[in-house]
Amino acid sequence: MKGNTTSVKKISKYLRKQITSNILKPGMHISENTIAKELGVSRVPVRESLRILQSEGYLELKPNKGCFVKTISPDFVNQTAIVYKLLAPELLKKAIPNYTEKTFKKAESIIDKIEKSENNDDTGYLLWEFAKVIYTPSHMKFMIRVLDTIYQHSVRLLNEFFEDESKARFKLDSHKKFIELCKKNKTEEAIIYWSEFLSALEKLINPKK
Repeated sequence: MKGNTTSVKKISKYLRKQITSNILKPGMHISENTIAKELGVSRVPVRESLRILQSEGYLELKPNKGCFVKTISPDFVNQTAIVYKLLAPELLKKAIPNYTEKTFKKAESIIDKIEKSENNDDTGYLLWEFAKVIYTPSHMKFMIRVLDTIYQHSVRLLNEFFEDESKARFKLDSHKKFIELCKKNKTEEAIIYWSEFLSALEKLINPKK
């Protein structure tokens, strides 16, 4: 990863992988200079990558100390899960009646991309793209922004979780069934199914709860 062709996106992806693979461990100090030298790039794209990873919940900035790999607390996981489960059904009540053939095609296209991917590095991001497809037709912009904030700080959990391919398949099967229920105009059943799915996923990601 040398030269001017190295993008902020590539640096960010590299650092995410280092963290999800536990090479960069929770609490470890992250130095701009060290990363820049290691990748053979200037500090500018590294600084931008660290800012992005901080917004996604991978890193935290401690005043007068520097940047560190963030430790995810069980309390944070529990709180975000509670908010997500409360908002999702309300969004779907408004969104599902507005689904069109275009909505279904977009959702199925994302599922197809995940299934054809050779690794799970981008699974978390693609799944949020799927979520935006199914929630946006609700036109409840504030609530969607709240979910977006939750996602930005939970993407690390999703990417770590989907390192296990068998779990990724479980997620995709659930998404497919949700879409099929919506196609059959079984709105209430789809919402109940999705809510149960979110609860099941929460237990898989955080089995100690």
